[in-house]
Amino acid sequence: MNRAGTPAGARLLFFRTLRALLVALSACASLHAGGLIVEDIFGRDLNQHGLTMVDWDGYMANPAIEFFILPPADARFPARATVSADNERLYFDFPSTFGPQGPATHIVFPNASTKVPVYIGNAPDRDSADGHFHLRIAFTGADGRTESLAVPIHEIDLDRHRPPEFHLIVDFSQDRTGMFASEQARQVVRDAVADWAYFLGDMHLDEVPAGAEQTFIWGTQGFDSGDTVRNQSPYSGFLLYVYGTHGPRLRSGGDVGFAGGLESSGGVALELKRSGGVAVETAGNYNTLGWDLDHSDGSWWVSGNQQGEQNELFSIMHHETGHALAFDTEQPRWAKFRAGGCVNDPAVIAYHGSCPKITPDDHMTGERDNESLKGAFGDEYSGAVPIRRWFITKLDLLAAQAVGYKLRQTAAFAPLTIASGQLSDAATGVAYSETLMAQGGIPFYNWTISAGALPDGLTLDSFTGRISGVPTREGAFSFTILLQDYHLGSKGATKNLAINVGNSLK
Repeated sequence: MNRAGTPAGARLLFFRTLRALLVALSACASLHAGGLIVEDIFGRDLNQHGLTMVDWDGYMANPAIEFFILPPADARFPARATVSADNERLYFDFPSTFGPQGPATHIVFPNASTKVPVYIGNAPDRDSADGHFHLRIAFTGADGRTESLAVPIHEIDLDRHRPPEFHLIVDFSQDRTGMFASEQARQVVRDAVADWAYFLGDMHLDEVPAGAEQTFIWGTQGFDSGDTVRNQSPYSGFLLYVYGTHGPRLRSGGDVGFAGGLESSGGVALELKRSGGVAVETAGNYNTLGWDLDHSDGSWWVSGNQQGEQNELFSIMHHETGHALAFDTEQPRWAKFRAGGCVNDPAVIAYHGSCPKITPDDHMTGERDNESLKGAFGDEYSGAVPIRRWFITKLDLLAAQAVGYKLRQTAAFAPLTIASGQLSDAATGVAYSETLMAQGGIPFYNWTISAGALPDGLTLDSFTGRISGVPTREGAFSFTILLQDYHLGSKGATKNLAINVGNSLK
């Protein structure tokens, strides 16, 4: 007889079903508790909150964000995982792949205690729209068991379309090769030069009268001979001649105008030359493959500017404009730095941690930008992330400031501060909510209490800075807020605050 047809059988079936359901729920909870975890440098679980990245204002190398992947505790080892992201502007540190489908990398977990670090970076764009992407992890244990995890990525875009403060005037009049008869080639040059100009501040420079500035221009055969020219019109700022050459060395070059004068402000001479030039090899760069003129945001990965491939004119113009503006022995301060062997400047050393070496070709070869992990000026073929389009780095800009330029106030240089003032009062038994505000730094923030305590019943969200809850006890509660931005070992910023909790019944 089927006992399920009796009252006792029905009860037995009910309890068996309930038990099976509880076991299943317990198994799901166990899997989640011991499953894949993505963790940040502060030890926070990012599975739900996700990663936060930033696209600085201006077209420059953005900071690479480090995170860690923790394997399921009950997996069989050694295990492996494929990590990918779903946007072509994203990339991982080496070894990894990149391209139109987004980046991917493969990692190995030798045991359950392994915490594998990964860096993710984002190529800059020129819009001001935040990005929303996904990090995906496909895990496989030694026994073939698989598990997957998708984590959101939020990109804060700080681009602001502001007119330049410093005038970098591009002059194509000395091109005798036809290289810049093409409007497309001219626009690539204008955009690369404007990228430098964006970061330079107003120095209140005096006007240079027409005919007062002499600049040496290389001949069409390359870097063997040339002539000086004079500015045809008055200008205030820096005059940059861009023109084509074709010589046996098949290379482009940028230099400061050694024949010219110094900038002045209010009649006082500055330690800065006021003109320069960029000579572009018409056949290509160290080859005769021509030039890639596509400089759209999404094409950053196409060329690595190696000798055996078509180089990107945009990248090379970023580099050679840096020479023509700042990194050349004709700039008085750079000449002093080069004689000493490094960029011996307090702001540069404070950021870099050491004095960046200068090589005889006016490059900072062997130096890496601390935040983007890209090679610094002259070391664009190096770094810990994909070596593709050449971007201006924070270290490059600090070195330009050391040469004598004023840097404009942009997000990459904004100091980390807690912007919140006095907090509102609270009452026992009444829901309370107040969000702390921050500015500057790398805005993937970590909020903690470093001294004192919040009122009983209130908590601080370490990601958002939101203080919330229902106070349970009256009193005056003082505490110190510690705000850290996304630097390993960040000392952060602190602020002393207080919340007064009264009795809601009074």
